[in-house]
Formats: sequence, structure tokens, C-alpha cells
Amino acid sequence: MSSQKGVMLNYFIPKFSSQLRAFFFYLFLFLFSISCASTSTRDAEGYIYVYNVEGVNKDDLELNAKRKILENGLGDLIEGSSQAIDGQLKEKIINSSVEGFVTNYTQIGESRKKGIMFEIDAKGKVNKKAVGDALKERYRDLGKPSFLMLIDEKVFGKSTSGGAVTITENAIAGKFTEFDFLDRNQFTRILAKEGGKTIGVYGNPSNEEKVLAAAAEMEAQILLVGQTDVVNAGEIEGSGLKSFQAVLKFKIFDVNSARILAADNASGAYPHINPDTGAQKAISKAVDEAYPKIRDQVASKWKPGTIVRLKIEGLTYDEFIDKDVRTVIRNIKGVNGVNDKSSGNVNNMIVVEVEALFNGNALYQKMRDRKSDFGFDFSSKEVKPSTIHIVVKK
Repeated sequence: MSSQKGVMLNYFIPKFSSQLRAFFFYLFLFLFSISCASTSTRDAEGYIYVYNVEGVNKDDLELNAKRKILENGLGDLIEGSSQAIDGQLKEKIINSSVEGFVTNYTQIGESRKKGIMFEIDAKGKVNKKAVGDALKERYRDLGKPSFLMLIDEKVFGKSTSGGAVTITENAIAGKFTEFDFLDRNQFTRILAKEGGKTIGVYGNPSNEEKVLAAAAEMEAQILLVGQTDVVNAGEIEGSGLKSFQAVLKFKIFDVNSARILAADNASGAYPHINPDTGAQKAISKAVDEAYPKIRDQVASKWKPGTIVRLKIEGLTYDEFIDKDVRTVIRNIKGVNGVNDKSSGNVNNMIVVEVEALFNGNALYQKMRDRKSDFGFDFSSKEVKPSTIHIVVKK
């Protein structure tokens, strides 16, 4: 019996070893094929290697390879930036001219035929200074979002009188340096004219609509409405201190679209002998907790830019199309979109909405700088941050 077992083992072991060798051979081929198909690698000298880049000719291959190199190198620079970046930034830089952004470019080996296309491997370095300059320019274009807020505040059961700046609002203004805070007094005057109230806004849909309308009139981009409640939770046993606790509830709106960017709560507690100091410190703690929530939500959901309504008087829709006015406006640096709103022939008036990283005053100046590109002369009838009305001269 043992002799028979030995024969069987001698039979199976060589067979198993052969299968094992074949397994490792095919595993090696599989891993090798994966490594060849990888998007990129990089070395200690800063070179980024890209593989299997396709193109229709030599120039196309080089352009696509440089874009791949830039795409991979740009990720590190964006991750290392301390400023919030809109989602379109990476795409905009990659799809712009790559010249100057990629240095020491070298094709590795010969191009390979792949169907009707060609394929290459290449390496290059990302010019960090050039990309950094481009990022800084982009930040200058973006600027800081214009910010307004209205926060009801109740401290130990007593509400802040209507129109007065609350402790919470002061704490937010001091914490949120990323935002450009607009004049609150002007805001409350406009709100009163619209029939809105400065108190009881949070959780009141009809009042929220009036507050949004007033914020839009002031050209605000971000609106925060909230409610703070501070209570005395009693003495901390054996300390002689009392625990003051604040709860901040808030909603953040994108004024242009009226959509809610964030809605959350934050809380803070602070022990102190003095009730006034304890309340202020507790509110400050709640704002500190809310800060990353608000900052991250705005950074991820707010679409930088503003909508400018452009009225073009004295131009038929056929002329608007033939002169490709839409493309001329779209090619202005900082313009992200141009959408037709009305092509009616009443007074030969064309109305478009321009999404831009600046307001109407700056857009009109840029249009004047490129007047020759439009193929017609024009002058302004009205220029406001949210509206431009031009008249075509014939």
C-alpha cells in the first residue's frame, strides 16, 4: 500500500510543479502587461513617465504625452495648495497650451502602430513655477466670494434686538478670512425695502426667499442664515465654574442659484465664572466647529463665478449667429459659459446669460478691449454688476 502511495506521489508532484511553473509564468506575463499599461510612473529626478499614449501623428502624440505628464504632475501641486480650487481648474490648465508647463520632454523609443493610431512612451518634468504662476493668476480671477449673513441669537433666553450685529456674526467674520463680507447695514436696508425681516429668517421659507432676493441685489454670492442658542448648563461640580453651551444651526445658500450648499449644526461649551465671557467663548467654540464644515462645503459645491445678463440691442438673431458673437464672448478669459435666453426680434434684442469669474462692469471692460473681434461697434446703455445692455451701432 505504501509503495502504491509513493508511486502516486511521484506522479502528482511533478505534475503539480509543472502547473505551478506555468501559473507563475502567466502571472508574470499578466503583471508585466499591467505595468506596461500603467498611466505613469516617476523617478527621483522628478521625471514623470507616461506609457501607451495614443495619437494620429507625431505632433498629436507629443501634445497628448505632455498633457498626460502635466495631468499627473498637477495633482501634487493642487493637493499641496492651501487655497480652495474650483473643479474646473485642473481641466482648464491641462487643456490650455502645455508649452512652458512641461520641460525636458523626451520620447522613449520609437512610435508603435496601433490600428489607425500610433502609440508612444515619453517622459518629462512639470515646470512648477509656470504652473504656480497659472494657479496664482486663477486665484486672482476667482477672488473671494462675496458673503452675507443673518443669524438670530438668543443668549440665556434673551434675543438680540433686530438689526444689531450678533456675537455669532462677529465671530464668523473674524474666522472666515476666505470670504469678502459685504456691508450688513446696506443689506438690512434693502431687506426692509423688500418687506423682509432681519430676525426669524432661519427655518422660515418665505422670509428666506426675501433675504435671498436682497442678497442678489447686493451682488452677494454666498448667504448664511442661522440661529444660535446659548444656555447656562449649571455649575461644574466642585469647580466654582459654570458650563456655558452654544448650539449654532445654519444653512448656506448659493445666491445665484438659490440652492442650499450646506445645512448643519455645531456646538461649543466653555467653563467660566462670568456669564458674558462664557457665552462669547462658547459661541466662538461653536463657530470653530462649524468653520471646516462651512469652508469645505462651499469649496466643493460653490461654482465660482457670477451670472451676468447681457442684452444686445440692434442685432438680429441671424447676425448674432453669423458673427459668432457667442464664441467671441466665450473666448474672453474668465468666461465659463454663454447661454441664449431670448432671441426674439422685438427691437432686435438678443439676451444671453454669461457665466464669468467677474461681474458685469469687468465683463463690459473686457468686451470693449476686444471690440474688433465682434465685427460691429457698440456702446453701453446700462452697465451694472449683474446686467449689461449694449446698443449696436450700424
